[in-house]
Amino acid sequence: MIKKLSAFLITYLLLAFSAFADLPEILIKPNNEQYTRLSSGLAGSNISIIDETILKENYNKNLPQILEMYSGVEIRRLYDGVEGTNSSIDMRGFGEASKSNVLILVNGNRLNEIDMANISFSHIPITSIERIEIVRGGSAATIYGSGAVGGSINVVTKNDIIEDTVNLSIGSYNAKKIDFNTGSRIDENSAISFSASAATSDTFRDAADFENQNFIVNYKNKITDMIVNLDLFLSFKEQDLPGPRVKGGEVYNYHFCNRYEDSRIAKHIGGSFATNGDTCNTNQRDDYAEAENMRINANVEYTLDELNKFFVNLGYKDRLDKAFLAANANTNETPSNGDRYLKTETDNNLFNLRYETKKVEEDYSNILNLGFEIGHAFYNSDRRRKEDEQLGQNYHADLKARAFYFQNTTYYNELDLAMSLGARHERSETAARDEVYRTVAGFVNSWDATDHDTYNNDRNNTAFNIGIEKGVNKNLSIYGSYSESFRIPNIDENIKATTSGNFHLEDQESDGIEIGLLYQNDQIDINASYYNMDTKNEIQYNQSVNTNLDPIERQGINIDLDYKIDEKQKIMSSFNYTEAEFTSGTLTPGSGGSGTCNYDNTTYCSNSSTWQNLMGGGTSYSLAGKSVPLVSPITYSINYVNRLRSDMTFNLEIKYNDEKYVSNDQENIEPKIPDYYLINTSLSSNKGPYVYKIGINNLTNEKIYDFAISSTFHDDAHYGLSNVYPLPERNYFVDFKYTF
Repeated sequence: MIKKLSAFLITYLLLAFSAFADLPEILIKPNNEQYTRLSSGLAGSNISIIDETILKENYNKNLPQILEMYSGVEIRRLYDGVEGTNSSIDMRGFGEASKSNVLILVNGNRLNEIDMANISFSHIPITSIERIEIVRGGSAATIYGSGAVGGSINVVTKNDIIEDTVNLSIGSYNAKKIDFNTGSRIDENSAISFSASAATSDTFRDAADFENQNFIVNYKNKITDMIVNLDLFLSFKEQDLPGPRVKGGEVYNYHFCNRYEDSRIAKHIGGSFATNGDTCNTNQRDDYAEAENMRINANVEYTLDELNKFFVNLGYKDRLDKAFLAANANTNETPSNGDRYLKTETDNNLFNLRYETKKVEEDYSNILNLGFEIGHAFYNSDRRRKEDEQLGQNYHADLKARAFYFQNTTYYNELDLAMSLGARHERSETAARDEVYRTVAGFVNSWDATDHDTYNNDRNNTAFNIGIEKGVNKNLSIYGSYSESFRIPNIDENIKATTSGNFHLEDQESDGIEIGLLYQNDQIDINASYYNMDTKNEIQYNQSVNTNLDPIERQGINIDLDYKIDEKQKIMSSFNYTEAEFTSGTLTPGSGGSGTCNYDNTTYCSNSSTWQNLMGGGTSYSLAGKSVPLVSPITYSINYVNRLRSDMTFNLEIKYNDEKYVSNDQENIEPKIPDYYLINTSLSSNKGPYVYKIGINNLTNEKIYDFAISSTFHDDAHYGLSNVYPLPERNYFVDFKYTF
């Protein structure tokens, strides 16, 4: 860490001071009212601001689709990611654990829950968003805390009068959607706005119907030196879960019954443990998931004077999830002991206070933010065999967190130089317990449900960042940062901790550097950077057992380039290279042969042919140099826009995702997820208040998937077998937008 920090400071101080010269203008303006990269106070970090112009051009996309237009953001989708649901955002190559290493926020308030639940992106209508702030790397951990390791994404919604619009959309798989926005000024000091959306889709998979509704209300009032904003978010979702398709080996009947090659759209069904392939359980219940979300935030901005402000935020959110997951032997008439109905409720209280003070002199300016946060999250999850049966197991958990932080940025105007420094101290207290009722069917045996010891853990963590940004001339700036970040385990990770019945996992720590440049003229806008990150005690989440992994090093390149060809044509492109590898660690084989392997171990058995022939035999298997699963080394996108005439625009989008190892394959021996190209195109017409758009996604009808998991049974028979989640083939959409 010290070596990295020293090298970074020496390199950037040399670059900065060797470039001092008289410049034609001041490029860094701390008093600019428009939100910019430096408004966050994180000078030196790789930051992208997605403004309203980009959002309006892509109003028909969901939030993950917009985010993946930018470098360093990889999206993985289960099923077809309709409306952004069941989508995971990966920044800096965290693979399976990405959803816990990227912090998602709305108006600075975290959406990440105390458990492993996916973020519900569908409840944020694109038309309600003012801007999106992407901070790559761990710098934002100083401001936001645990989980901002790979990066943070802050969605800022509109809190003033918005356009009165209605959007209608139809598409393949019987997809229908409506968005509605309206706003009204109550008097000269107050206004109210309302956004709502509803969507339904049969999706391209069988037994995967989707439906959701979302509502946002914002009230804004200005009282002398105080601005009050009140936000209310409501969201409801229902979706059938079709499960995976099977590629590779054929061991048991349920592998024969769910072949990817036979059908990409069929739902996953059960079958016996026989191997004759003729006892498929077509009478199995459908899996499903339902979710209700409610969030309330009250924000007060109080201006003491021109240079001093207080920001106070009170927040509350509540989420209710219900899901049913059928076991192989389940039928519509008869439950199986492996069936699970889960009813989980989480709620969270949040208070934060921030004081901002500025000092503006002729030669330099300074912005200092001091903050205090306190939050308390509660988790309660009931587990039953089916909806109307007795309670079999219950989990309780709560997490208290208190934090103090500062973030300071100094601007040297004549030198066109900005320097940032920030630190955070966070104390968290986690408590967890469970009860198992052994007289209830499906929970009688210890292998049906693990009984955990009561858990209490208090810990202290710190985050730190330092950054520098230097304007070389009116077109070119260079920047760099060093950051330290952390995250604590979530409750789902604790439930499947390494030692059965023990909730405990170590906290994760990361540190990293980043150097980059910004170049802009009338035609070209480039943001390019190189980063290097080390992580200790990284928390692995998989279907068998969670553990703190051996050290991992990540390095890569992010490039975003916008090129204005002429007045009618432009290209928006991004490129990402990620190398995420273990630097040390070994796996120890289990005992037994290929037919009698003990499945307690997370790698292959010593006498198996897989261990002997593919992994080299011996008493251990080195992880050094092995890649982190589910991380594509190379991804890029090219978005070409052509204004064919004043009221008509053509768009062509090309995306590429490199091949990657399947989840649960730290050994790097299983067949990879194939690379793929995806081509989307659309044509839009804008005539006064009317906007029409038609488009084709997956133009070349590629058969692709970007998520797969290898078998948790590490024996010879299961080598090469994986569960995959296909993505849609060619599909169409038609959009209509009207502004009142």
